[in-house]
Amino acid sequence: MEDEFLVRLLVSEELRTAEFHVIEALDAEEAIAVLNSGVRVDLILSDVRMPGAMDGLGLLAFVRRSHPTIPVIITSGHLQRDTAFDDNTQFLPKPYTFPQVIKLIGATLGGDK
Repeated sequence: MEDEFLVRLLVSEELRTAEFHVIEALDAEEAIAVLNSGVRVDLILSDVRMPGAMDGLGLLAFVRRSHPTIPVIITSGHLQRDTAFDDNTQFLPKPYTFPQVIKLIGATLGGDK
């Protein structure tokens, strides 16, 4: 989930081009609905800032409580690069390139892209 529509659209399209299956969510509440629906989710890519009552860190907390094995990549231009996360969470500072995000997702999922 990305807080800026155009960025989310472009990243989603690049991930699809790299042959990832992408489910977009407008905000954390929509992402939680997807997670609770039983749809298979292998990884979550989320910005810290997003619309709605819950931000990306709140979504991360929810995922760690309810789906602790799903890897999460948090992206932000506002957090410090040395922000500490658990072992199943990666931090991708903004700005990033499409090849960077594709490589990180591939590595996190256990394959190289």
